[in-house]
Amino acid sequence: MMGRLRAIPAYAVPSLVIVALTAFLAFALVRLFQVEQAMRVNVDENMLWVVTQAQVASHRLDQAVNRRAVGDSDVDPELRLDILSSRLALMDEGPQRRYLAAEGVEPRLDEALTRMQSLREAVMAAQGEARFAPERLTPDLDALMASLNRIANRVMMAEWESTGARLDTYRSSLEKVIAAIVGIGLSGVILVMLLVIALHQRRAAQRALTAHRDQLEEEVERHIHRYRQAAEALAQALDRERSVSEFYRSFAAMVSHQFRTPLAVIDSGLQRLQRRHHQFTAEQRSERYTRLREAVAQMTRLVESSLTAARIDGKQVEPNLGRHSLSRIVDHLCRLQSEATGTQRLETQHATPEPWAWCDRALTEQALANLIGNALKYSPEGQPVRITTARDGDRVTCRVTDFGPGVPADEQPQLFERFFRGSNAAGTDGTGLGLNIARHLARIQHGDLTLESTPGEGTRVTLRLPAADTRETSDAPS
Repeated sequence: MMGRLRAIPAYAVPSLVIVALTAFLAFALVRLFQVEQAMRVNVDENMLWVVTQAQVASHRLDQAVNRRAVGDSDVDPELRLDILSSRLALMDEGPQRRYLAAEGVEPRLDEALTRMQSLREAVMAAQGEARFAPERLTPDLDALMASLNRIANRVMMAEWESTGARLDTYRSSLEKVIAAIVGIGLSGVILVMLLVIALHQRRAAQRALTAHRDQLEEEVERHIHRYRQAAEALAQALDRERSVSEFYRSFAAMVSHQFRTPLAVIDSGLQRLQRRHHQFTAEQRSERYTRLREAVAQMTRLVESSLTAARIDGKQVEPNLGRHSLSRIVDHLCRLQSEATGTQRLETQHATPEPWAWCDRALTEQALANLIGNALKYSPEGQPVRITTARDGDRVTCRVTDFGPGVPADEQPQLFERFFRGSNAAGTDGTGLGLNIARHLARIQHGDLTLESTPGEGTRVTLRLPAADTRETSDAPS
């Protein structure tokens, strides 16, 4: 028996254990990758959103028709009809139609499209206020809403079923991954035992080779140090890869969440211009072109804000700290704002001695640009925006004060949340990212951002950064 054990090569057992460890690890990584890929599938959620938007558009059209019938001239049934038409056109596209066909509600979609065509024909067949008479439109509109309700019920049921199936799949995959982790742990224990045996044999050999003991210890220490450096470099590379992956996922999620509204505005406006351009005067066409350009500008601002927010989420923003004059940064931003917009509403006041901050100039300028832009946007046209800088102990502060409508007290704790906008911000362009990004940029530089607001009187936002005791050699505008 002992002879047979001696016949087994010394590397055979460790090799088998390493192969088993590699197999367990590969299996766990494959299962995790499959789960991650499955979690990306959100067709049901997108389809449910599309159907829900169509339902909302149909109800708003019905509301507009009835309000117009009782004499409310502020409503625009034709706009609601165009929006409903665009929602149904989206449902009729290839992926959405194939999904509804697979769920067996394609006839309902065809019925809804037929009713939509009947509504348009009824509107085009009449003139004046009679175009949107409830007695002419209600039968087709009620039938269309009923079809959309049946489609929404079926899509919701399909989503529940799909969610349940995914949860079952995730649970099964998790159990298999746990089993693989247990296998990895057992393989590690075996490897540790083999390592202990090998070390024991090594000590025996060292005792036999006393003359070479010091040299062997130095060689082992040198190898261990090299392995430790390689492990640290690998850990840093994995962390960077994880941050990049999180950056792209966060950016894609924010863009898909926020692009729908401006895209819907552009699509609706272009459809109206395409169908009715001959009915518009040159002034009306110019007004609609201006609205479309504003929607495109809003998308551009959203891309920039979303990119910054996604870079923050992905830990891609690294501050380059240095000593900078906070008052000079403020004066530079005010000058750029005045040149770009022609506004003369910015009033600055700097304390003496000049406040110097330990910060990243580019990140500080971006944060302050968001604060100044918000103050100008939400304050009345004739009111000034005051910006003051000062030193407060081991901090320097920059306060941006406006005299706008202020923010309700119950909404102030939510103002720094992503995509949140106050109830009194309706009608004003914005993405809900400015304050969130500004606070993150401040905290990246070991500072902070706070807000104080009194409804009806105005809002004051304070940026605090670490103070610098000595001046930098240069403070040129970036």
